[in-house]
Amino acid sequence: MPVQLIATLGRVLLGAYFLLGGAGKIFGPSDGGQIAHMTANGIPFAEYMFPLAGACEIIGGLALLIGLHTRLVSFLLAGFVILVSVTLHAFWHPAPAGSEHEQLVQMIMFMKNMTTFAGLLAFIGFGSGPMAIDNFYRKP
Repeated sequence: MPVQLIATLGRVLLGAYFLLGGAGKIFGPSDGGQIAHMTANGIPFAEYMFPLAGACEIIGGLALLIGLHTRLVSFLLAGFVILVSVTLHAFWHPAPAGSEHEQLVQMIMFMKNMTTFAGLLAFIGFGSGPMAIDNFYRKP
């Protein structure tokens, strides 16, 4: 498979991941307990931050999908992923008795976020790849 297709596929998949996650936050039938989880972890104004996070994911996901300002968007989403990971998935905190399963879930979520972060780092470093809107306004 040519490199340009691989880079495009990776960028589109990563963009779809953020787009769908954000759409679920904004248009989903419920928050699935995420606002309560945010509040329990000290996030102020969680009921407002939750849809704001969804909007950021939708906008960033769309930008990645089409390859628009890929390096900047990847940088901003990487910061978002790190912030979410250390505030909401801090599995290293001691677990209360009986919540070992929840601690394992948070560790899995944290590690999933770190793989997403790694993908974003690749796009920060290498750019969008040849099949992106970024290439239409780049200087020759």
